[in-house]
Amino acid sequence: MAHVLLAAGAVIVAIMAAWVSRAVWRPGPVSIPWGLALSVAGSGSAVWIARGMARSLSFAVAAGWIVGLAFLLAGGPGGDLIVIADTLGYAFMLLATAAVIVAAGWGGWNS
Repeated sequence: MAHVLLAAGAVIVAIMAAWVSRAVWRPGPVSIPWGLALSVAGSGSAVWIARGMARSLSFAVAAGWIVGLAFLLAGGPGGDLIVIADTLGYAFMLLATAAVIVAAGWGGWNS
């Protein structure tokens, strides 16, 4: 039961991370993507915390997060997208997915 609940929570984490990843601070000619850093750290941390409870929970959370991302990539009936095909969108997909997978599989060969 804990696996299902944490996987459902990870879907929500993925949706919130995608939403936050668009936040950028522009103090001048430089853009600082603080939302991208926060979303990658939050996504990886969710899996890492689950890994602290049980290794199988980390895989459940990682799978739930990936399902949440797939749900976002499908878009809506009106073509609404949260993950936009631009630099921030591609960076979020690549970095956050890598953080989730690495956090779930960390130490897998040694344990």
